[in-house]
Amino acid sequence: MKPETPNNKNQEELITEQGKLIEELQKRCETAEKRASSFESNWSVLFDQNKTLREENQKIQQGYESLRVQKGGFGFRMLMISGFGGFFTALVLCFVYLKLKPKPNYVATFQEFRREYLFDYELQLSQGDFSAVESSLMQNSQNPSYAPIKDEIHFTRKLLGAAKRYCQEEQHK
Repeated sequence: MKPETPNNKNQEELITEQGKLIEELQKRCETAEKRASSFESNWSVLFDQNKTLREENQKIQQGYESLRVQKGGFGFRMLMISGFGGFFTALVLCFVYLKLKPKPNYVATFQEFRREYLFDYELQLSQGDFSAVESSLMQNSQNPSYAPIKDEIHFTRKLLGAAKRYCQEEQHK
């Protein structure tokens, strides 16, 4: 046997250290390979999902484009229809409001007065009975239900008086 030399001892220590380092590097290599394979599988899953989503997005865009082309300005037509619909609805609502809104009190009172007495007054005036019309107008001006049109009744009495005087002057000539 050969006596051990310090170089042999040193070499053996270096070889054992190198062996340990190699084992450690192999373990690290194995863990790195495992991580790389897991990253690769994750990446392939994500790549497949991305590819699927891109295909779906492309199909949706193609569907939208074909719908837009088929309809040919669908948005503008809908805008026009809704605009005209709103305009005509507003017209109808304005008409209904004007027809159904309450009339001022004096207008309703004057319409009632005209409906009740106008024909009788015309008949009496055509017969020349000015005094009956004048007395009826006097009574109606005192009536509290005709208070909103009291000024109109007073004006009508003045017109009747002027017409009566004119007719009397014509008869005396």
